[in-house]
Amino acid sequence: MRRALPLAITFFFGVFMVGEFFIPHWIYREFTAEFLEWGLILAAAAFILGLVNLIQVNLPKVLNRDKDWPYKLIMLGALVVTLAAGIWGGEHNRQDPGQLYKWIYDFLFVPLNATMFALLAFFIASAAFRAFRARNLDATLLLAAAILVMISRVPMGESIPFIGDYLPRFMNWIMDVPNIAARRAIFIGAALGAVATALRVILGIERSHLGGEG
Repeated sequence: MRRALPLAITFFFGVFMVGEFFIPHWIYREFTAEFLEWGLILAAAAFILGLVNLIQVNLPKVLNRDKDWPYKLIMLGALVVTLAAGIWGGEHNRQDPGQLYKWIYDFLFVPLNATMFALLAFFIASAAFRAFRARNLDATLLLAAAILVMISRVPMGESIPFIGDYLPRFMNWIMDVPNIAARRAIFIGAALGAVATALRVILGIERSHLGGEG
């Protein structure tokens, strides 16, 4: 019963929500909209569970002085301060630039986020250096396309004799035709994978979301 009931609920609501794309009746749409509202409520509850799990995982490590415990202490302290600043004052506090919550977001979170992306740029450059080695035909094509795009995007590329005027056009063709075609293929593959996973969950084939056997 512990397995059959969740699988039955998943199957019913999964098939019901899929029916929204095939049954255009307004009463049916009202039911699906109501279920979506409950889904948002459950998603909000999942954030609360994530908050509790974050505290349960990191607080014992701080109390036991485990490895990197000062960083975990700073994280928990930032969590408490941000949570308190967001709750205090309601919606007005989250929009007013002079309030603590907006100050934390604008002058702490945004600069730290930019710093993280700046550090990721070095990892991307390192990965590109390893990937752009012309060991085979595919890597050679990737290397040639990357060089052409990079040269075309800087003023130096336009000043190259004879081909400088054609480089931006060729770069735009690479970005608009092969690049978009590859991106769409990836998106289609990801969508088919998502549909296959959803069908496995609805039909009860995929049961990892139910937890362990014990």
